[in-house]
Amino acid sequence: MTTMAPSTAPSTATDGATTVRQRAWPRYDEESLARVAELARAGRTFDYHHGPELAEIEELFTRAHDGRYAVALNSGTSALLAAYHALGVGPGDEVLVPALTFLATASPLFLLGAVPVLCDAGTPQGNVSADTLRERVTPRTKAIAVTHLFGHPAPMAEIAALAREHGLPLIEDCSHAHGSTLDGRSVGTFGDLAVYSIGGLKLVSGGMGGVLLARDARHHDLACLLSSFQQRSAETVIDPRLRGLADVGLGGNLRITPIAAVLAASHARRLPELVAAKQRNARALLSRLTVHPGVEELPVAAGATTGGWYDVVFAVDEDSAGFTRDDLIAALQAHGLPAGVPRSAPLHLASVFRGEASPDVLRTPLGYRPGDLPVSESLHRQWVSLLGPQLNAPEPLVLDGYLAAADAALAGLTTSRGARR
Repeated sequence: MTTMAPSTAPSTATDGATTVRQRAWPRYDEESLARVAELARAGRTFDYHHGPELAEIEELFTRAHDGRYAVALNSGTSALLAAYHALGVGPGDEVLVPALTFLATASPLFLLGAVPVLCDAGTPQGNVSADTLRERVTPRTKAIAVTHLFGHPAPMAEIAALAREHGLPLIEDCSHAHGSTLDGRSVGTFGDLAVYSIGGLKLVSGGMGGVLLARDARHHDLACLLSSFQQRSAETVIDPRLRGLADVGLGGNLRITPIAAVLAASHARRLPELVAAKQRNARALLSRLTVHPGVEELPVAAGATTGGWYDVVFAVDEDSAGFTRDDLIAALQAHGLPAGVPRSAPLHLASVFRGEASPDVLRTPLGYRPGDLPVSESLHRQWVSLLGPQLNAPEPLVLDGYLAAADAALAGLTTSRGARR
């Protein structure tokens, strides 16, 4: 049986409200912690070669993604930068990016002098669709990037067909979607390149890390050369014509550490078990919340599974509920639940995309305004996020506390609504 380092602590709640126990994430089994200690004692906290720890995490992702070439890096953001670099994205190129995504899907393009073209949501889950992407394609479009938001797979068959129609490479940002599938296939196997974050609060986490997956060996090689100079690239670059670049690399030093690789691999090996537990916990919580009129689960698309539910996100129809989205967030927080507005907010509302950044720093022409991407704005105004990692395989006491807190929060809102009538 897997054992975990103890780290349970009660959260605070106000006015005698339900106390909810929280369980820290990421958590690691004793075997992995022992391997980390061994690496530290041996001074192997870095690796300029392609050592066994790096090879293991890459092989785990390769096997889970139909044999794709894998490169482990120090973050998902670095993996996205390497993906855009591998595709030759450069100054003036446009890349189609979802408006609803984490900022790192777009921000590496600034470093390359490229233009992120934000696309509106086209599905109830907040993902882009082939239609919302198509209307943004121009002769300057260099690539398409798609995020599987909150673990909900985007409609990849239609999007891949659009990419082929226009001769555009397709990148999947799977950072929210460990374990998600569509039509029996893992996300990350539909595009030319895919990127995972294996850091922070992700279901597979080494503290900090990322993985790039490539269908084409050349893309693998270019990503490897950007992230690792000398030994690592000399050992793993496939094309002998590119291997000569390994001596100096391509200007980056984006290596994952052996410690991060070991910790992430401990989760990746157990991914089916972790996904199953997260699904049970998320479903139990959503079933308590959505019994109330106007509190609605985001629909799961036909043929899709939502994997690790990076954030458990649901919607509030304020007219049906009789209270506002913000009322519910405040009530859940008062009862100790980590509720809030989803952090993947519409990017076009951020100051940098509104053209308010210093032009001598950011040379990319942008000038979005509120209302430019109305579907993304409307969806985000309805959504509530419960911090998903707190539901990563908690003990029954943790889940029971979540359920009791959700019941109490909704009961309080219902009582308040009745008193106002």
